[in-house]
Amino acid sequence: MTAMTALTRRRSDNQHQEMWHVYYGDIHVGTIGENAGVPIHAERWGWSLGFYPGMEDHRRGGETATFEEARAAFELAWQKLQPTLSEAQFEDWRRNRDFQAWKNRMWAEKCRLPTQNQNGQSTCFCGAPISIACEEHIHTVHRGIGA
Repeated sequence: MTAMTALTRRRSDNQHQEMWHVYYGDIHVGTIGENAGVPIHAERWGWSLGFYPGMEDHRRGGETATFEEARAAFELAWQKLQPTLSEAQFEDWRRNRDFQAWKNRMWAEKCRLPTQNQNGQSTCFCGAPISIACEEHIHTVHRGIGA
């Protein structure tokens, strides 16, 4: 039996409100943060659980008075949800994360995407020739680029 990966939190760099990103391994599964612009007597903290792509039909969230209550509500929702998720759902998120990071690197390096050329061909920033069907190149050569 393998050990369950623990949830970890990383503080957001949002300077206008306190916010924490919650990760399950390398997957950003949700957020806990102060609700912006709410009256002082309202629920000050919100939480959201879900990631896209991969978890389209399972999003959850709520509001609480304190950070501790939001964290506890998030963790309870995660304990119920996590056993229903498949590795394929996590892999969908990873592949999308890596594709987006690859695309941003292509643009930063002033490389054209294959879809920007009439013949559907281009050259990756790593020097490899690529075509419109370049997903396999991205997910083998550039695996983890978005991590």
